[in-house]
Amino acid sequence: MKVLFLNRRCIKHPEKGGAEVYTMELAKALISVGAQVEWFASRPKGLSAEEHLEGIRFIRKGNELTTHLYGFLYALKKPKDWLIVDEFNGLGYTTFFLKNSILLIHQLYEEFWTAELGPLGYPFRLLEKLLLRLYRKKPTITVSESTAEDLRSIGFRDITIIHNGLDIEPSISEKSKSLTLAYIGRLKKTKNPEDALKAYLIVKQRVKDAKIYVIGDGPLRPYLQNKYGNVEGVVFTGYIESQEKYQLLRESHVLLVPSIREGWAQVVIQANAVGTPAIGYRVQGLKDSIKDGTTGFLVKDYQEMAQKTLLLWEDKGLYKRLSTNAVEWARNFSWEKTKAEFISYLKDRGLL
Repeated sequence: MKVLFLNRRCIKHPEKGGAEVYTMELAKALISVGAQVEWFASRPKGLSAEEHLEGIRFIRKGNELTTHLYGFLYALKKPKDWLIVDEFNGLGYTTFFLKNSILLIHQLYEEFWTAELGPLGYPFRLLEKLLLRLYRKKPTITVSESTAEDLRSIGFRDITIIHNGLDIEPSISEKSKSLTLAYIGRLKKTKNPEDALKAYLIVKQRVKDAKIYVIGDGPLRPYLQNKYGNVEGVVFTGYIESQEKYQLLRESHVLLVPSIREGWAQVVIQANAVGTPAIGYRVQGLKDSIKDGTTGFLVKDYQEMAQKTLLLWEDKGLYKRLSTNAVEWARNFSWEKTKAEFISYLKDRGLL
């Protein structure tokens, strides 16, 4: 079998995220069964035009916009015995008319457009749905019921949900003696990190020695550090590797997730895996990964986020129950399971 992934970013891209980690795991699954795998992506500064990594051939060309044109042209040259996996991230590679292509999408951008562009984002919200409608007859893989729901609303029918995995064995960890919160993600408008800090400030009024780890990097970091960097208990870590991230999650009592939309929110399950409940906004994606009242809470704003944080801190029995439930919930996910489901999906459709 021969498979070409079309994703605007590769696993070495400085702004890689959950979508790229997911793609890498699928690619490794294919390599493990003897498939030939290529991954076409943009070429950021410092990365080579071509590279082989873990058996996968990476081809990089263009920026995050023009790579869609270059990738489309590259896909057209592939013989019909290649499977094309077109990843839609606000924009796809327009392979909807190719019989040997399938769609992979984590989330619609929807509110992202207006969050980043203001009123200028509305035409892009419309364009995204118009472009997606061209794919509505394609076999489609997504990661959550939220995204499947969004796709069905614009005419998709052949949708399969294959959840994200997990790279550690879930178990409850010993928490810090003082109340410790965590935010993990890109520091950008769509992730809404300032609301996590606003919630923390409310919590700190009652719990004076509380602290928060702000884990991640991004365009909002200078603004946030300038505004909150001198607040006692606020720690900006920047981007950190997985091992250190898990260590901070093990110390943390609660993960705050104030995103305006998610595909699934892998950080929720990572936090759950070490017994850390998550409190997030009641939005697409988070309403799937957070079991409201069972593994965490879904809330409407940062004030309620702060209230639920204080509730968990002050009600030890409730906290223990949610922490235990979170670990049990996380046991449902592993990359081995994700990869097995992907291979079964391909076999069932005669693609492998």
